[in-house]
Amino acid sequence: MTPLPSIPRWMIAVSGAVVFPAVILHSTCIAVMGPGTWGSGLEEALPQFRKPTAVVEKYRQEFAEDDSEGKTASGTEDLPGEVSIAGDIQWRDHSENRAILLAEEHYAGSGRQHLYVVVDGHLTEVPIPPSHLVVRPQWAGDRIIYERWNPWAIPPAQKLRRYVASWLDPTLRPEAALYGSESDPGHWRFLMPGHSVSLAPDRSRAALLRSGALLAGYYSIHVWQMDSMKAPVVVSLREHGDRATNSFSLSWSRDSAALHIVGRTSGFERRGSVRGGGDEGLAVDLIYLVTDGTIYDLNSEG
Repeated sequence: MTPLPSIPRWMIAVSGAVVFPAVILHSTCIAVMGPGTWGSGLEEALPQFRKPTAVVEKYRQEFAEDDSEGKTASGTEDLPGEVSIAGDIQWRDHSENRAILLAEEHYAGSGRQHLYVVVDGHLTEVPIPPSHLVVRPQWAGDRIIYERWNPWAIPPAQKLRRYVASWLDPTLRPEAALYGSESDPGHWRFLMPGHSVSLAPDRSRAALLRSGALLAGYYSIHVWQMDSMKAPVVVSLREHGDRATNSFSLSWSRDSAALHIVGRTSGFERRGSVRGGGDEGLAVDLIYLVTDGTIYDLNSEG
């Protein structure tokens, strides 16, 4: 048997001097700062705006009318059969004769969430994973979806363990992810990264945001067709000032075919030395048409 060639000592020394410190530095950065956009699905999509067409002008008028009339926030309706609720109701979503309630019991320094489904006035509690912090549960067709908030702002040792485990379990990577029920409510599965879901009126599609842990001020806006696992990006933008996602808003047309993006941004590039629009930022007034996958700038002259 031919003996294996020995490795020169200088190679071992160089590896020890370069590789080992690099691993330590990388692990320390992950443990202290977090993995940034790790698994967030964030994309940089620079805008290619078009001038409004006649169809877009009709949607402009519709959104203007809706803004003047005001809208009732989703899930704020009075619901029948609200009995035996454990804790305080934090969120509710109403769709036809069905509703979802998210309640939370508060204990000393901690809390426990409860998810309830109301159908025709009959209330049932649906189990949720104890390790999940559930946000904004909603009806999406015949299933329930919710956002899981899983922040990386945790102790360094715990963060490093989660980082290592996330190589085998990618669902641990994003800070915000969507989960959906199977045919039987209470059986949940990971769907995709994302948060701030805005369902279209017919609930066949939804707009959502993706952002990273370290670059939380930069967002990509996606439209998700509920019958698929695809959510193509529409446009990406930076929040303006310290207003976070409140610097812009998303709303759907009544026919669920147009998405309105309005507000202010500090620019569309992920990184840039010049922040758009100075202290005032850039005004955005955009309409995305799902039918042709095109985004139109209402601030442009027709």
